[in-house]
Amino acid sequence: MLLSFGVLRSLCIGICLLLVNAANAQIYSVDLTHSEWKVSAGPFACSLSHSIPVFGKAVFSRKAGGGETFYMESLGKVNFPAGMAVMETLPPPWRNDLVPVPLGLFNAIGGDQPIILNATEVAPMVAQLKLGVNVMTSSQAVASASSGAAVIRVVLSAKNFSAGYTIYQKCIADIIPYSFAQVARTSINYAEKAEGLTAANKADLNKVVRYTKADPKVIGVLVDGHSDNSGTPEENEAISKQAAEWVAAYLTEKGIAADKITTRWHGDNFVIGNNKNAAGKAKNRRVTVRLEDEAIRKDFMKKAEEKREADEKAAAEKAIADAKNAEASASASSSSKTKMTPEEISRMVEGYDLTKAR
Repeated sequence: MLLSFGVLRSLCIGICLLLVNAANAQIYSVDLTHSEWKVSAGPFACSLSHSIPVFGKAVFSRKAGGGETFYMESLGKVNFPAGMAVMETLPPPWRNDLVPVPLGLFNAIGGDQPIILNATEVAPMVAQLKLGVNVMTSSQAVASASSGAAVIRVVLSAKNFSAGYTIYQKCIADIIPYSFAQVARTSINYAEKAEGLTAANKADLNKVVRYTKADPKVIGVLVDGHSDNSGTPEENEAISKQAAEWVAAYLTEKGIAADKITTRWHGDNFVIGNNKNAAGKAKNRRVTVRLEDEAIRKDFMKKAEEKREADEKAAAEKAIADAKNAEASASASSSSKTKMTPEEISRMVEGYDLTKAR
C-alpha cells in the first residue's frame, strides 16, 4: 500500500515526537518477563496491584461499602509533580503505525499517592489493558511540543492483566457490600400485636449476621427492646422483652454465639417518637441491634465509669446536704422548744402564785 507524502510526514512527526519526548522524560515501567498483577482478596476488601520498579505500584482497590478506586503510589521514591496529568495508550515499539491515544486528563495531587481515580475515570484504561495495550500516565502528554527531565511517565504493562483482573472481579462480587459503620447500629421495628419477625426484619438482621460472622473485631452484639406507651408499664416491659428475645433468638439461629449477645428491654422508657400519634408509636416499637468492637466497648466502659462516678458524687453531695438540713431542722426545733413566746410568758406570769414567792 502506497502512502501519500502528507500521511508519511504526519506519521513520521508523531513517531519522532514520541521517541524524542520519551528520551527526555523519566519513564518507569516493568519489563515483560516480570510483569505481574497480584490479587489480594478478603471479605471486606479486594485489590489488584502492579509493581513498577523504582517508582512503586499501581493499585485497583475496593472496600466494603465503598466504590472501586485506582491509585498510583510512589512510596516516596519518585516525586510525581502535582498538576494536570494525562493518561494515554502506549503502543508497542514494533507498531510504528500507532500513536498514543488520550484516555483522560486528571488532577495529580503530588505526594506518595499522586494519582487517585474513581471507577468511571479508569474504565477506558481497563478496557485498553484488557485488550493487551499498555497504558501510560504522564505529567505531560507525549504529543506535547517539548519535554524535559522533569516529566514523569509511569507505564502499566498489559501483560497478565486480564487474568488478574478476572480474579479481582470475582473477589469484588463476593465482597461484603457494607462497612462496619453501615451495620453497627440497626433498628428493627415491629407492629402492634406482632407475633414475630417479618421478612423485612430478617433481611436487615441477615446483614448484621453476615458482617458479624466475617469480622473477628466484632466482640459483642447489644440487643435492646423498646415499646410505645399503649399498655401499663408492666405490659410495655413485657412487650419490649418479647421483641428483643425474637431478635436475639434469630441471631443465634443464624450462627452468632449466644455468649456474644446481650439482650435487654426497657418498655417505654426511651422514646424516639411522639406517643400521642400512630406514627410516633410505630417509631417507638423497635429493637436496636448494636455491634461492639474493642474501641466502642472501651468508650462505653469509660462513659459507664464516668456516669458511676458522677452518680456517686451526686449521692454523696445529696447525703451531705440532707445531713446539714437534718441538723439545721433539729437545731431549729431545739431552739423553738427553749425559746418562749410572749403569750407563753404572759400565761406563765398570770399563773404564778405571788404569795408563794413572798
